Amino acid sequence: MTFSVVAYDPEMDEWGVAVASRYLSVGSVVPWAIHGVGCVATQAMANYSYGPKGLSLLADRGAEETLKTLISQDPEREHRQVGLVDRHGNAASFTGNKCFDYAGNVVGKNFSVQGNILAGSEVLKKMAEVMEKPGRLEYSLVDCLKAGESAGGDRRGRQSAAILIVSRKREFEPTSGKFMEIRVEDHSDPLKELERIRDLWVLMFYDNEKVPVEKYREQINSRLKKLGFNTLEEWAGINNFEHNLKDGMIGRRTLDYLLSG
Repeated sequence: MTFSVVAYDPEMDEWGVAVASRYLSVGSVVPWAIHGVGCVATQAMANYSYGPKGLSLLADRGAEETLKTLISQDPEREHRQVGLVDRHGNAASFTGNKCFDYAGNVVGKNFSVQGNILAGSEVLKKMAEVMEKPGRLEYSLVDCLKAGESAGGDRRGRQSAAILIVSRKREFEPTSGKFMEIRVEDHSDPLKELERIRDLWVLMFYDNEKVPVEKYREQINSRLKKLGFNTLEEWAGINNFEHNLKDGMIGRRTLDYLLSG
């Protein structure tokens, strides 16, 4: 019912999981991750305990050993599918022989892709091709899912999607260990919506390139007037962009959003 990717970015020291499915709120079941430990995707006839138990095991074991322990203790393992990446970036994946066709997995360097009830093996092939190229996880993970969908994806259709990335360099909140966590619970085009929210997330929380407000004052004032705002500060406060406006500077992405919105 689902296709997913688990991955590690050694340059940023970040782990991530992304998933899409013809299943309501897939993000509440499949993706698990802890910075410095690893990440897990549990699916098919999902064993929810694979998430927390897998992370607990990954704290001091490698991917292959963790995987063997998880499935050896599960009498229903042939109905399960799981992919994981350990703290060193090693990946492992398992597809039980009773998962609904097409079901399979592809393990590569620092990643694994897996899926069940897929249109065919081409789904996983295209996903793996994306993950073999360098790129920031917030983009490569979503592009990976899009590649899978373009090859047929979940043969029952689409409904929900999610992305989870853990980081220390780019924490959303101090000590949280999370950079990004987005869920599209129920949508006619969940990957398009996931991509839209991802871009908004990066815009709102990580708009680090700043430009001088005065350089664009005429365009800004014209746009603010059309939107019904008296000042740039008022617009920024109402739209939660005040942290991207400081000392006469505005975030480049924030400015583009204002002028094109």
